[in-house]
Amino acid sequence: MAKIIRKQKRRMKFEGFALLFLVFALTAALFSTLFIRTMNNSLIMKIEDIEKETANLITENDKLNLEIQNLISKDRVYDIATNGGLEQNQDNVINVVKGE
Repeated sequence: MAKIIRKQKRRMKFEGFALLFLVFALTAALFSTLFIRTMNNSLIMKIEDIEKETANLITENDKLNLEIQNLISKDRVYDIATNGGLEQNQDNVINVVKGE
């Protein structure tokens, strides 16, 4: 008759478990650091693009405001009216005071 040999289950010792956990934690930390660094760089690039676009819009807005000021100047309106055959009649001018 053959002998029955029972294998004892090999239990992982605390030191082995701690080493496995340490390796896993270091690997996770490495990947998370790389992921965070990549996301940070991506967000910085997006912020810079938005800041450039904002600066361009501010410049364009300033140019348009200058053009508006030129178009509504009294001298320009007076020149267009004179060229159109209109005359300035002081009797028809009324001053309006705002806020009273």
